[in-house]
Amino acid sequence: MVLCEDGECSVCLLPYSRMDRIPRVLHCRHTFCEPCLETISRLRSGHLAVSCPLCRRVTCIGQERSLQEALWVDLELWERIQEAAVVEEQEEVEEEEDGQKRRAAVQRMEAKQQPALQAE
Repeated sequence: MVLCEDGECSVCLLPYSRMDRIPRVLHCRHTFCEPCLETISRLRSGHLAVSCPLCRRVTCIGQERSLQEALWVDLELWERIQEAAVVEEQEEVEEEEDGQKRRAAVQRMEAKQQPALQAE
């Protein structure tokens, strides 16, 4: 299995998110997104069992609990997801501001050129 960037699940290779790809920690301390953990989990002897795709250690979860209840969120990754979202939002604002500056510069150039064109 390929180890990928910290911000991506090493099973599906998609980035973690706070909505649908929440990073959850197995007992072996490896982290994967919820959908992948749900896909690889199996019911064994009345317990939900998740075999880690990296080290093969099995994490067992009692009948009365779900994956979301039993497995902790990887808080380090959770915080980075928030930071990444803020950075992306800031970049979008900066791109919009750059676009507005470019449009204003084009309008100024056109305004300077209009008197010359009218004189002709």
